[in-house]
Amino acid sequence: MKTKLILILCIILTFPLISLAEDTLTEVDLGTPTHLTLSIEEEKFILGWKNPTTIFGLGSVEYQVDYKVGRGEWTSLNKELKLNYLPFSTDGKTSIEISPQEIGISDTIDLDNVNYSFRVRYSHSFIVDGVLTRLNGFFSSPVSLGLKSYYQNASQWAFTELDRAVNFHMISDIIRDDMKKEITREEFCVIVVRLYELQTGSTINYEGQSFIDTNNPDVLKAAKLEIVKGIGDGRFLPNNLVTRQEIAVMLVRALKAIHPDMDFDYGGFQPAIESNIASWAIEEVNLMRYKEILKGDDKGLINPLGHATREQAVILALRTHDTFK
Repeated sequence: MKTKLILILCIILTFPLISLAEDTLTEVDLGTPTHLTLSIEEEKFILGWKNPTTIFGLGSVEYQVDYKVGRGEWTSLNKELKLNYLPFSTDGKTSIEISPQEIGISDTIDLDNVNYSFRVRYSHSFIVDGVLTRLNGFFSSPVSLGLKSYYQNASQWAFTELDRAVNFHMISDIIRDDMKKEITREEFCVIVVRLYELQTGSTINYEGQSFIDTNNPDVLKAAKLEIVKGIGDGRFLPNNLVTRQEIAVMLVRALKAIHPDMDFDYGGFQPAIESNIASWAIEEVNLMRYKEILKGDDKGLINPLGHATREQAVILALRTHDTFK
């Protein structure tokens, strides 16, 4: 009886590595952990998730837990994550304990002042054409506990200016969940209208203004001030992305609406003109460069056709406010 039991356990616990041809490795889908939960028990994080039923069919699968504290970067961006074997469960659920020391913080978990975020991915080894190869799956959606920053997923270089922008209500609900995402025409209208109202202290009457593809009041206000324009046939294309040169033009239009009598001469300042700056944007780009609102790279290039991110758009509006208030 003992011999049979040991044999059965060996069969269950021993998983041979799967051998694949190189051209079939891309077809392997490790899946993604779902339904993440996070709680605190006895000064430890309790992280749980649900596994797809197919994951256990691969044999001995491992998982990695990624984490970040506050607005810091995900740990996986700077160091190798620990591999842990995924235990089999009949209900497909996994629950683990994580001590504060494991994520490099003090013994005390401070939910009142700090936000803690976790995400999980699978990892598995295959024999590919005779070579041991590791395949990592995609990270799950993150789960968090604690004090949540007003805005999420921002670059570290942007924190100081974004924090100031929050005080001026320049970061709206529609963009604050992901500041690295490229900004749309509609989203930028919200920012530029806030700049106008902040500088003038007045509201905008947009009566009679309309588009067939959006009824966002801030789009209509920006159109009323001629900061933005439609593309014809009564359309605005609110979800189209915005380039850096387009933002320069719209900010200057806003400034002219705010300060109609101001001289916007840029003193003959002539930065290196990139050949792909549109003729209709050169003066506005030069003004933004002259005022150090729009900054180029170490070669003085501003990538005019590049799409701006939400954090870049907010910071450009903030710098415009600081310069012309």
